[in-house]
Amino acid sequence: LKPRLFKFVRSRQPNRSRAARTPAMAVYITYGEGEADAVVQGGEWLKTIIASQKGPEAGKEFDDKFKELSADLENSQCYGPVFDLFLEHSEDLFGAIPEARGEDRVKEVESFFALALSMLLMSEEAEHMDSATTRLCKLLTSSTQQHPDLRLRLLMNLHNTFPPSLEFRYRVFKYIIDYAAEANLFDQVMPYLEYLDAWMADWETFQHLQPEDKRTLFLDLSRYVRAIGKRLDSFQLLKRYHQLFQADGVDLKEHDEDATVQLLQDAIQIPSVIQFDDILSYNTVKALAKTKRGDLVKLCEVFFTGTVNDLRDFHKKKEALFKEHDLEIQDAMSKIKLLTMATMAQGRSEMSLQEVAKGIEESEDSIEPWVVRAISEGVIDGRIDQLNHKVLVKSAFQRKFEKDEWAFLDTKLSSWIDNLESVIKFIGEQKTLKEASGAAALATAAGVA
Repeated sequence: LKPRLFKFVRSRQPNRSRAARTPAMAVYITYGEGEADAVVQGGEWLKTIIASQKGPEAGKEFDDKFKELSADLENSQCYGPVFDLFLEHSEDLFGAIPEARGEDRVKEVESFFALALSMLLMSEEAEHMDSATTRLCKLLTSSTQQHPDLRLRLLMNLHNTFPPSLEFRYRVFKYIIDYAAEANLFDQVMPYLEYLDAWMADWETFQHLQPEDKRTLFLDLSRYVRAIGKRLDSFQLLKRYHQLFQADGVDLKEHDEDATVQLLQDAIQIPSVIQFDDILSYNTVKALAKTKRGDLVKLCEVFFTGTVNDLRDFHKKKEALFKEHDLEIQDAMSKIKLLTMATMAQGRSEMSLQEVAKGIEESEDSIEPWVVRAISEGVIDGRIDQLNHKVLVKSAFQRKFEKDEWAFLDTKLSSWIDNLESVIKFIGEQKTLKEASGAAALATAAGVA
């Protein structure tokens, strides 16, 4: 193809929806003397490739078929049969790219598929577009050895070819993430997950995303993200998978029990995860608690409301559980000590370092680093008063939020409201006094005059 026919750019799609307002993965634009002219040139290029790979007779056979189908293309605008022919003979295009100095051929292949995508959009039959999209996805994902970067880029182009209103967009996205993971290229897809919620809103608006699709999507994404070493991101995606089983009427038999075990392992092992009340409320976790793997749920309950001593006792009884799930008791102890400090600081403005040391079973000489860690990790908002050997507390992480916690919050809010009313009343009184004083001064001045 002539280089001027297709030009690839990174851009934004037309303003069609929330998803379309986010940066596109890759977008192409076409320009030239007309679509039919581009198709003819594409056919000539493909004939040359076929002839070079399979011989002149194969090239002539393709050319004869192509000429037959494209004879009246300008007037008929029926691109479906030509698209099918192109796709049928595109299997070996990636093999036509030389290992050394193949940049020019890569551009040619990319331009050829850009042409194919523009033809796909011109298909007037929904059934043909459906089957053609699936065939194209399967062709592009058929190998992770031959130019996987190019294949992934072409899949991205295909994704952006479709407006959000077409159901194929989600299907292509799923092919993209599955292929990227299989080809060890998921790091190239990772930045686009920032826009996943916007895209999903569109897919759901047009009813292209069913609940089972969402569950599969989040579970797969969690696994793919975990594979590239982003465990915290994987944990957050896994939580979203489990949240989809909270709705009424969802069959818990459909959930992956291993995914629930993984969720609890992550919660215990990831240092920054200190909230357990939400996880323990999941229906999937409650279901796991009733199985032979339920001890893992009980361990999370220790982190939810327990103390250092509670964890020590649990470890003595269930040491095999720690070995089975690669849980380190020292890491677990570090987390429970921070959570215990959060509990001790609740509703208090200060506490002695001696008291904190006793609460987490540390010596007074080593307690300050633990308090500093609690402050730096957001478990406690406060500072150390070294002169008086105290921790001055502004607020602390809330391990649980139940009836007692609501009552405490109600008391706090009432106190704040009362204080605000007192301030407003004081300001009003001062304003009245000032006005009265000003009026008296004016009256005095008038009497003197």
